[in-house]
Amino acid sequence: MNILDELNQVSILQVAEDLGLDVKRQRMICPFHEDDTPSLVLYPHTNSFYCFGCAKTGNAISLYSEIKKMDIKSTIQEMAVEYIPGFQQSKKFAKKKLPTSNLFDVAAIRRVQEKEKPTEEIHSQIYEAFRNFCLQQQSNELSQSALAYLKQRGFTDKTIKAFNLFVIKDYTEVTWYLKQHFSTLDLQESGLYNQRNNLIFYSHSLIIPYYREGRIVYLQGRVIGKPSEGTNRYCFLNNQPLTLFNVDALKKTKTDETVYVTEGAFDCMRLAQEGKTAVSLGTANIFKREWAKLFKRVNVVFYLDNDKAGHKAAEELEKIFTHFNISSTRKNLPDNYKDVNDYYTEKLGSNEQLGMF
Repeated sequence: MNILDELNQVSILQVAEDLGLDVKRQRMICPFHEDDTPSLVLYPHTNSFYCFGCAKTGNAISLYSEIKKMDIKSTIQEMAVEYIPGFQQSKKFAKKKLPTSNLFDVAAIRRVQEKEKPTEEIHSQIYEAFRNFCLQQQSNELSQSALAYLKQRGFTDKTIKAFNLFVIKDYTEVTWYLKQHFSTLDLQESGLYNQRNNLIFYSHSLIIPYYREGRIVYLQGRVIGKPSEGTNRYCFLNNQPLTLFNVDALKKTKTDETVYVTEGAFDCMRLAQEGKTAVSLGTANIFKREWAKLFKRVNVVFYLDNDKAGHKAAEELEKIFTHFNISSTRKNLPDNYKDVNDYYTEKLGSNEQLGMF
């Protein structure tokens, strides 16, 4: 790890505190323009900052450089002495050619920092930075509509928080932020951006994150409410393999416990809200055989959508699980219900509903 790598591991919150800046809830009065309200935001997940008043952006190194009014070479040397244990300035380091600009290219620094990391790690960093930035955006009419929609679908605040659902409140602001902090290639390879370099979730502003071992490994977008003509309800990442939703729940299961496999993430969330262990396929059309081994200790109940695709998928899944000697059965919804969540919302608390499980 070189000096830049090590300095980029230093928390920007720590740097801001050491510089004597007054930071509250990761916001502060911008020191780069006349500012009456805290318009500069610090982002610990990317060790960067952005001012929504003057558009000033940078990382921990450039913040240190700007506040102390030092050139980059001196900044790196001073920060290395302060933040890298046992650092001693060497002649070799002093002779290196360093940029003289007071503002580092954040994307370039991230590429240096991440060049030896696996692709999946970079993608998770992008997804998590995307989530964190969206969560920090101010609530607006769109986010309020999303919350009302989720409540209408029967979800509680606890469930919404447990599954970390979030909303793109301002598309332009989010896409600008991501482009400032990640390379075009990484954004496109992560599946968040298309070949025209546009964020794919333009119409699908309600985002469902998929986690594995606590890290976001996939994202799915949904239209808030009923989609307009020609628009699908869901949007999946470009050229990224779909994975199981809520798969981490399987680690907490006991031997012979019942686990429900649903088609949609909302169905999975609703069963979890009612105290069931559930995972989702995301779609009825995809199931990787290697996923079956995750279910070897449990009794699986396939509870897919009440349509032709769902019934066909359930039949195929039963064959796969039988092949791997995994106990599995199927449950079918009554004819007038399309999916598990619709059924729960309509029938919650009835004897008929309780008898389905």
